[in-house]
Amino acid sequence: MNDHKILGKAEKIYNNGEILLLIGHYAMFNHINKAQKIYPKITIYGLGSCIALILYDKTNNVGGMAHILLPRANPHKEITYPHKYADLSVQLLVRELIDHGADKKNIKAIIVGGSKIFDLDENIVGLDNATVTREELNKLQIQIVKEDLGGVKGRSVVFDSRDFSVKLKKIGDDSFIKL
Repeated sequence: MNDHKILGKAEKIYNNGEILLLIGHYAMFNHINKAQKIYPKITIYGLGSCIALILYDKTNNVGGMAHILLPRANPHKEITYPHKYADLSVQLLVRELIDHGADKKNIKAIIVGGSKIFDLDENIVGLDNATVTREELNKLQIQIVKEDLGGVKGRSVVFDSRDFSVKLKKIGDDSFIKL
């Protein structure tokens, strides 16, 4: 990867307590100093073939989420938003958690998304995103504790930093359910 500044950290907390995560962006929280009493919900609306990568260390109260678009980065192109790519995002998000106080042996993963949103045989980007995300987590020996992958419906996902819970809502559903 290049030495240019890495972009894509979402930090704006809206009035409803949400941090909205756009494609190629990531967000972090660290509750070691609980005096702030700010517990944002990191949210992605309309997740299709993309992956919501959620990593957390409950013991040290650190967590984060990335919005992954594609399985692999092109090594011959300049990469400004590395969290767009599963092969880069997993490594970077793990490093970011550790830099914010996580212990690697405590980090757990939840992965959501990877839908096949168009009915085309060659449309396998969602499957590829899920596969590469799993491979990268396995390389780093990060346990996947929950997942909601595949299917043909998009979904929205909310990672609540207060209790590390994940809720999702698939297109056509009336409300969010706990994963």
